[in-house]
Amino acid sequence: MAFLFNGTLTASQFDRFRTYIRNQVTLIDARIQHLQAEKARVGNLMFAYDEGGVPTGSANDPPTTYCGKLFGAYEALGGDIEYDLQVRSAKQPVFALTGNEAQMSQLSSNGEVAGVGGLSDAQSATLMQSLRRWTADDLGYRREALERKIRRAIDYSEQLDLEISELLLMKGNADVAGSLEYMISQMESLAADRRYMPITDDSKDPDPHGKFAKAPVAAYMPGGGGKGTTSTSYQRTVDGLVKPEK
Repeated sequence: MAFLFNGTLTASQFDRFRTYIRNQVTLIDARIQHLQAEKARVGNLMFAYDEGGVPTGSANDPPTTYCGKLFGAYEALGGDIEYDLQVRSAKQPVFALTGNEAQMSQLSSNGEVAGVGGLSDAQSATLMQSLRRWTADDLGYRREALERKIRRAIDYSEQLDLEISELLLMKGNADVAGSLEYMISQMESLAADRRYMPITDDSKDPDPHGKFAKAPVAAYMPGGGGKGTTSTSYQRTVDGLVKPEK
């Protein structure tokens, strides 16, 4: 697989990858345009909740979008969004509220009380199961399957937003943290640092295939001529790769 390496590599390998990744910048605008068109097709469905987790309203895109069509079908089949379809976006997570030193939290952020074991509800549970059983196919096909489609569509819409935001960030200048040029400059700084051993300086002995990128790091500076003992194995040093001397 192309560029299948992470933090341990040679400078030549990174040079090739840098050329490739910079060439991809020319495609960012077209990708964003495609994603925005897909977002317009999918649409979105959002809910607002009060502090107790009770739905206070919803916002839906026009019925021509995919979410709009699913929402219309859900209502047409008798679904009530206020009680049956309380979906949340990634920015509306459900979590346990913080307690204090005297008592643990008993509520979640959606207003639900934390349950306990031993409900002793066998009689009512049996009756509810019997009441639902003869409509199980109807509920599963006309409601639950549609609810899953709505939740997946909303999740897909949010993923499109995230990818668009990431691509816009990639286009930033080198002084914008997280941009493509910013990350490239960080890698170039590491490659220029002789003390950073994971990136091997192979300028004297090019290794674009990375055959020796994972050679052991030398515990000392090998080589003859008064610089140390003779190397008997492949080792990475502050001056690059050292091969066994014959």
